[in-house]
Amino acid sequence: MTFTEKSDRLIEVSEKTNTKKTMTNKIKWLIEDLGLNELGAWLWITGAAALIAATLVLLTGEGPEIFRFWRVFFLKLF
Repeated sequence: MTFTEKSDRLIEVSEKTNTKKTMTNKIKWLIEDLGLNELGAWLWITGAAALIAATLVLLTGEGPEIFRFWRVFFLKLF
């Protein structure tokens, strides 16, 4: 490879890295703007998701089946 080819390759790699950094920065800004960097926000989100999941299980009547699944799952771990 000539010096020019090497420098062109380095520029391509640099541009790809900058694109990844830009996306990461955008995600970080979004998290900060929404206030999701605080523990309380994540606890509210996970609590709401667990409550919705439990409600759906109770409404569908599949509670005993789900209990059996997790009981077998955890018994096989030990």
